[in-house]
Amino acid sequence: MTNHNELENLLSAVTDALLADDRANLDHIVNRYAVPRSEVEGLVGIVRKLHLTLVGAQPSRRFVNRLRNDLVGARGGNIVNRVRYLPPRVQIAAGIALVAGFLLLNRRRLIDDAHHESQERPVLQQQ
Repeated sequence: MTNHNELENLLSAVTDALLADDRANLDHIVNRYAVPRSEVEGLVGIVRKLHLTLVGAQPSRRFVNRLRNDLVGARGGNIVNRVRYLPPRVQIAAGIALVAGFLLLNRRRLIDDAHHESQERPVLQQQ
């Protein structure tokens, strides 16, 4: 084979012939590409081993969704979806920051309420 493209075509023809029929007649391929039969038979062995070795894998739904979002660029508008894909340490830090912020706001509200209550006197007590 002198051309890389010719080799690809030969390999494709051998693979297609073997996938269509395991006992495919290789004489047609040998004549069409004008290559020695030993070279085609060597490819047959490789193709059969690859066919047995390579097994299809089904990606998880999470991976497919994440890949689609990465390729399309669409982000989920939900903050929970954004945090879900962060590393675990970042998720923990975000949770701690959320709880600390909530506690700080509640503390401030309680202090403000107590301050307002101490300034408010009943109308009857002012006279």
